[in-house]
Amino acid sequence: MLKQWYIQLLILILIWIILTFITKRFISKKYPKFKRLDVFSIFLLIAIHFLSQNLIGLSLIPFLVCGLSLYGLAMTILYAVLEGQIIYKKFLTRFWRVADLVILGLYCVLLIFKIVSLF
Repeated sequence: MLKQWYIQLLILILIWIILTFITKRFISKKYPKFKRLDVFSIFLLIAIHFLSQNLIGLSLIPFLVCGLSLYGLAMTILYAVLEGQIIYKKFLTRFWRVADLVILGLYCVLLIFKIVSLF
């Protein structure tokens, strides 16, 4: 059931609506820096796994983790060389935001490939 792309998309839209409701109702007052995409990325990773297995026969999650690890390593080295220090909060915030965008972008690309392959 979860392997069909349209069911995955409907579930993701439903999760986004629920996260929006929870964020606006409960979380936004206590944690103003909370982003829905931070939680949504976990569900996107699950959808990327199923969608990539359906499209190309293997999961892209290991490649994504390896790429993000290399990016984190390069970012750490650049912070150390350019600024002379690594500020963990700044590093983790930037790394997580970039990871969110990469995960969202990869899901969008896989979804477009799946829709194009249907025609």
